[in-house]
Amino acid sequence: MAEISRSKGTNRDRHGRGIRQPLLSNLLRNGGRHSSFEQIVSGTCEYLKNAWPEELIDLNWEVVDAPSIKPESKGVRRWAVKRDEMTIVIYRVPIERLGHHSRADALHERMHIEEYVFAAVGHLIGKDPWDLVPERYRD
Repeated sequence: MAEISRSKGTNRDRHGRGIRQPLLSNLLRNGGRHSSFEQIVSGTCEYLKNAWPEELIDLNWEVVDAPSIKPESKGVRRWAVKRDEMTIVIYRVPIERLGHHSRADALHERMHIEEYVFAAVGHLIGKDPWDLVPERYRD
């Protein structure tokens, strides 16, 4: 009989357990960190739209990797506002990498991202970010 040559790893089915799964999940391969960041921004914006329906009915948001930096810039922006489009732009890389030294856990990371979303939305509608928090959550 002719011997069938297969490359190692193709259609492997060891001990009847089925074909092996990829080492990395689809979530990680499809930009898991980016999509997690975007989910937090989206969730926070949806929360604010529900908390302030009249003021934020037309709120739009974008997540961009980083802002353009000009030579005369004194710092790196974390967010921007487009008032005419009722849009906030959240810059992922500066938020994730700058000015936040201790990330104890996922909750602190989420709160760090939400801080900038609240600041951007507050600036967009002319309110202090703390004024956006409903009364029931204040001391």
